[in-house]
Amino acid sequence: MTTPRLHFGLPSLKGGLSGYVKSFDVLELRCDPSPPTPKHLGRFRREAPDGFNFVMVAGRALAELTGTAPPDLVAATRKAAEIVGARWLLLRTPASAGPSARTRARLARLVEELKGAAVGLAWEPRGAWTDEELVEVAAELELALVRDLAEQDPPPSPVVYTRLLALGRNSRLGSGAIERVAERLAGVEEAFIVIEGEGGAGVVKRLRQTLGETLAAAADEELDDEDEDELMDDGDGEDAEGDVDDEE
Repeated sequence: MTTPRLHFGLPSLKGGLSGYVKSFDVLELRCDPSPPTPKHLGRFRREAPDGFNFVMVAGRALAELTGTAPPDLVAATRKAAEIVGARWLLLRTPASAGPSARTRARLARLVEELKGAAVGLAWEPRGAWTDEELVEVAAELELALVRDLAEQDPPPSPVVYTRLLALGRNSRLGSGAIERVAERLAGVEEAFIVIEGEGGAGVVKRLRQTLGETLAAAADEELDDEDEDELMDDGDGEDAEGDVDDEE
């Protein structure tokens, strides 16, 4: 069993980047009301250590999917993502962007216009989508489907992007919620975990500890199952008294 590479971050910068990177290696940067200036973004990229992951969150004017995306805003969003070398470009579509044919067409068109600006595109939808619809559209458009793994299973993908809303809302972390997150990350290769609410550094510490323990236990259980299978295979061909059956 492969232990996933875990990346943790917040939805906004707390303090300066030099202090932030001591606890986190993911940071969401928002494009509302417009993308940050190239000068500002360039400073972020210079100050970030190797392996740091920026997420450019597209502005509401794009993510609402109310019509044709303004070309100048698409270009500015692409440029912003490229300047910081964004790992993700995130579309957070509102509840008004429900599962209609029109919404799907507009989402597909916007994805095509933004493709290549970041290493990957992620989608965090609201609205009355069914689980099957979300998985289908995300797979069709090659989008990472963002979910709260404390509440939902991850989509079928080796790379997961999750926003832990349930954890961030509570001043005390429920061990059950953390264990559910850990169990749902089993078998994932890489996970980007954004934590809402206060006390993010403390949340990360608890998550790292619990995730490590849970995933290690899962790996041990998997090895025990493999050993048991090998023992059963070694016993093939023996009768109830342990004698090997003679061939006819």
